[in-house]
Amino acid sequence: MLEPDLDQTVREAVARQLRIPAARLTGDVVLDSIGLDDDATAVGVLEAVEDVLEVRFPDDFLDGLRTFGELSSAVRIAVGV
Repeated sequence: MLEPDLDQTVREAVARQLRIPAARLTGDVVLDSIGLDDDATAVGVLEAVEDVLEVRFPDDFLDGLRTFGELSSAVRIAVGV
């Protein structure tokens, strides 16, 4: 599924899963600072993004990603946008 604004779609899915305002998810926000510091939360966020985009990512997709901007870029690359 290709959205006109993939970054916003990812932002909204992550915000909804973490129950935080989407506006808080700027490119430089550190993922650990918004609750992605444990495996269960990370899996939930990854599944939320997968569901909204109707794609599947490898289990280690979030490994090495430090900021929301990196996450958004990785999603964009993974879906070929």
